[in-house]
Amino acid sequence: MEQLFLNFLKIIQMSQDSFTNAEMSFTDSFAEDLDGEENYVLSPVGILALVTLGLLVYEQSEEDDSKTKNYGERLGYIPRCALVDPNISPWVKLYASNSERSMITFTGLDYGSFHFLAIRFEELYNKYTPYSRDGRILIKPIRRYFRPRSLDGRGCLALVLAYGRSRGNINILCMLFGIINTIGSLWIRYGRRLLLKILVTLPGSKVQMPSMGDIRIFQDIIAEKYPTLQGCWFVMDGLKIPIEAAKKYSTQILFYNGWQHAHFITNLYVFSPDGCIVACSINNPGTIHDSQIADFGGVYEKLETQYNICGGKGVGDSAFSGRRCPFIIKTSQILSNNATEFQRQQQIEATSVRQSAEWGNRGFKSSFPRLYDTIHYEEYGERLIFLLSLVYLYNFRARYVGYNQIQTVFIPHLEQYNANNVMQWYQNIN
Repeated sequence: MEQLFLNFLKIIQMSQDSFTNAEMSFTDSFAEDLDGEENYVLSPVGILALVTLGLLVYEQSEEDDSKTKNYGERLGYIPRCALVDPNISPWVKLYASNSERSMITFTGLDYGSFHFLAIRFEELYNKYTPYSRDGRILIKPIRRYFRPRSLDGRGCLALVLAYGRSRGNINILCMLFGIINTIGSLWIRYGRRLLLKILVTLPGSKVQMPSMGDIRIFQDIIAEKYPTLQGCWFVMDGLKIPIEAAKKYSTQILFYNGWQHAHFITNLYVFSPDGCIVACSINNPGTIHDSQIADFGGVYEKLETQYNICGGKGVGDSAFSGRRCPFIIKTSQILSNNATEFQRQQQIEATSVRQSAEWGNRGFKSSFPRLYDTIHYEEYGERLIFLLSLVYLYNFRARYVGYNQIQTVFIPHLEQYNANNVMQWYQNIN
């Protein structure tokens, strides 16, 4: 293209005298009679200039078309012609197989818990619609005819659950459900809000402090296994999740963690012996310390309230405040030289109990592999809804599905504790 432009300049600069002979031949060929009034003759310089400009325009258009074509090929988009019918998609095949193992692997729930949510989910799914001018979820208007949706209520619920159970681009999920990318992202955002609306109303998924009776049971279970930890019933620890760097430097430094040399959001979870999250503070910038999160997020206040009522204590690592919070037993790798034998034994047992907090964080991330990916940075609240829905879903899964390592360690003691109470009650009656 540059060479043609140089040739065009050379042609313009050439003297017209050198084309005298050629002009006579071009005159007859390119003369144009306009209404018989005057003959307009195009000079050889003008002819060559038009031809050169035509070549320039043609080559530029070819280059633009190739760029557009290559850009379209590079887009991460799978068109409808390459997808299967949603009614015969791999998800439909999996759902019809009645395989509990496959269902738990794909959605994280068994058939019983999935149907429990699906009944409530379909009611909201058919009542509301995500199609609005401002992006809000509205009540579905009453019309005689509607274009059928690509997914039914069960399919949308499975899509939301499978999103948390997968990693990477959602194109793979769209192929499994037979929907295009834009529809898939829309139903994920829509279904996530409907699922959260359901989970916050279920007692089995709520994030709340246990009753005083349950705390007493948890204390007895831990005291039976670890005698020096009288009154302990919870463990707590922070969890860092990677996030994209913000464009603004003033915002970016809020999420940068100098210890990990990366950008994170920090979450704090308090786990009980039944494997559930009883208190948490989520979506905090990565620069905030775990103890500050517990203070600003109100976690210390909740734990102190139950400590004043029933004397319940917990175990945490060295990041938490032990002086201001007498209800936290901190673990440390180094003990003073004048430490008593009880203190040494307590540190050993506290370290063993605190390991359950690592199990809880590991179980939380492994239940939702999406957390291993770098979360997209945005300021519209989508990240908070995503993280909050995972917390509620984790509790629902721990209570109704199981497969929780904390439960594996402590629930046998809980079952034995209940069995002993039943036997003692039976003996007292007789």
